Amino acid sequence: MHPRDKVVWQAIDQGQRLIDWQAWFGSPEGADYLSSAGHEVTARAVAGLTAFFGSSWLSKAVTPSRASDQASDRFLGLGRASPMLQFYSGAERGAWVEAVRWWAAYAYLELAAVPGLTSVKKDARRDVTLSRFLHTQTQARLALLGAARGHRVELEPAKASGGPGDVRVGPVFIEVVTFAEDQKFQDYEAFRQRCRVHLLTLDRDREIYWEGDFPEYLNQHDYETWETQTAEAAQRCAESGAPVDVFSKGGNRLTVRPGTAPPGTTLTGQTVASDQGRRLLNKVRAKCAKTASAGTAWIWVEDHSGLFHFPTLPFADLTLADKTDALADLLGPLLADYVHVAGIVVSNAGHRRLPLPDDEDALRPAAQGFLRGLPLDRVRETIVIPRRILLPEQTNVIARMCDTEAASLDWALAKLGIPGGLRSLLADSSPARRPSGLWTP
Repeated sequence: MHPRDKVVWQAIDQGQRLIDWQAWFGSPEGADYLSSAGHEVTARAVAGLTAFFGSSWLSKAVTPSRASDQASDRFLGLGRASPMLQFYSGAERGAWVEAVRWWAAYAYLELAAVPGLTSVKKDARRDVTLSRFLHTQTQARLALLGAARGHRVELEPAKASGGPGDVRVGPVFIEVVTFAEDQKFQDYEAFRQRCRVHLLTLDRDREIYWEGDFPEYLNQHDYETWETQTAEAAQRCAESGAPVDVFSKGGNRLTVRPGTAPPGTTLTGQTVASDQGRRLLNKVRAKCAKTASAGTAWIWVEDHSGLFHFPTLPFADLTLADKTDALADLLGPLLADYVHVAGIVVSNAGHRRLPLPDDEDALRPAAQGFLRGLPLDRVRETIVIPRRILLPEQTNVIARMCDTEAASLDWALAKLGIPGGLRSLLADSSPARRPSGLWTP
């Protein structure tokens, strides 16, 4: 982290200034992984995201309330996506690309004057919650994917019975449901984000790095003790040049070491158990029932629960074909119960990996699975469970969107006057699709 960014984030952590998109992306001096064109795009993204969400939205979304340790007053999952809050060597590049992907979708939809965008923007500004943000992101992404395939797209299209839906792509009417981490995951992630920012502030003016385990969920008193211990450890390490261990109340070990973090350095946290399959089934069933008045509709589930990639969840270890079969078995019966549902899609891009994997398809009897690497380091897995025989044209639209998503960012950048695509925005000349190294947080 550049010294200027460390000062900014320390001030944010201490409540002396509010976070904004400029702080989120970081100073140009610290982003040496970008070309001059990349720095220009950062400036456009800062301005564009500020204009889309409003000047105060980000600070409301990610600034934790010191009056409460509960996740309900925090915007989980967003803060950890900042390029400035990456602990993994080189991971800031991928985080920057992901943030540019957000901006590019909104910017293209604005440029193309896509119907319904004003309503989506109004909802995003009014409802500053994780679920609304993820919902908005999914609407914009699906609309961009449809437009990139040459379809007419519409946001908040009218339902058959009146009232707004979520997205229309050509003939396909899509209702979006976001599947987020359950409350236990959210509580712990909020706590872990607080720890993450604290550790980054300790790095200021010191050549040190951290590896090991975040503490288990701590109450305020025990957290303050841990804060003091880590601050003292950082100082001792910087002065002595020797590693220092910090143990939490529950025995989790965090080590501060001198120097710069090598590739593959990780910080991990405790395992939080949850019955994700039952939660997913109940969530989709509720959405099917709620959308009965929409007419023929697809249910698109954007998974942010970790179901596809958390190593502690058995589903994550399955092959793409087995995941496809498992979700078809779990969710397929809903298509018989809700005849208005044309199909169900479950998609996740939470897994970060370098190098990106090769494309993989799983064409199963009852469903289709797609695995695609998205530049720079995102792996998207999508399972499409269509109603059998009926609506092949709509199924093909969905399948083509899944198949070609990796190219959508460069397509959007070209529409926004950046013809060189992602490759032109990075400082080195290595391919954006398959850089070296590996991390899987």
